Amino acid sequence: AIVPVDIYLDPAKAPDGIKSVTLIIDANPAPVAATFQLGKDAGVTHLSTRVRVNDYSYLRAIAETQGGQLHMVQTFVKASGGCSAPAVKNQDEANATMGQMKLRQFPPKETMTKTEELQLMIRHPNNSGLQRDPLTQYFIPAHFVQKLSISQAGRPILSMEGGISISEDPNFRFDFTVHGNGEIQVEAIDTDGKTFRNQWPLETAGL
Repeated sequence: AIVPVDIYLDPAKAPDGIKSVTLIIDANPAPVAATFQLGKDAGVTHLSTRVRVNDYSYLRAIAETQGGQLHMVQTFVKASGGCSAPAVKNQDEANATMGQMKLRQFPPKETMTKTEELQLMIRHPNNSGLQRDPLTQYFIPAHFVQKLSISQAGRPILSMEGGISISEDPNFRFDFTVHGNGEIQVEAIDTDGKTFRNQWPLETAGL
C-alpha cells in the first residue's frame, strides 16, 4: 500500500538545529526509505511524503541534531504489498512524462511571517525492482529518484537520498524560512543517471 507520512520537527527540542531525518520501514526489502538533509538555516519544521509499505511494519523517523544527538519516533502501520504493487501508469506513459515537475505554493498560515510551505511533485515511475510487467511477467528493473536537492537562490533547503520505498511520482511537502525573493531550484537524479532540473520564482510558484 501507499502510505502518507508526515514528520514534524520541534525546534525547541533541538536548539542546535536538526541536521538530518532518516525514514525507516522495518519490513520493507530495503528498510531505509530515505534520508533527508536539512539546510542549516532552512527552518524546516514539517516534511511529508508518500511511501510504499510492503507488510505490517514499524515506520520510524530518526532525527540527528547538528550536535550529533539522535531522536527517534515510531508508529505501527497496517499495510502490505506496496513494493510489488503494479504501477498506476504503464511504462510508455511513465517514460513520456518522466522528469516533469510541478511546484505548489500554499498561502501563509500567518501574516507577516517569513515561513513558506511548498509541495513538489515529480513525474517518475520509481520502479522498486519487485514489480512485474503485466504482459511478460518479468520483473521491471529498479529505477527511481535517488538524489534530490531543493534550494532557494543556491541556499539549501533540503536534500534527499532515496530508495525503492518512495512512491511512484514522488511528492514532497515542506515548510521553510524564506531568505529574500530568490527562485526555488530543484535538481533530481535517478538511478539511470538522468538529471532533471527546474526552477520557479517564489512569488508565482503555485502552478
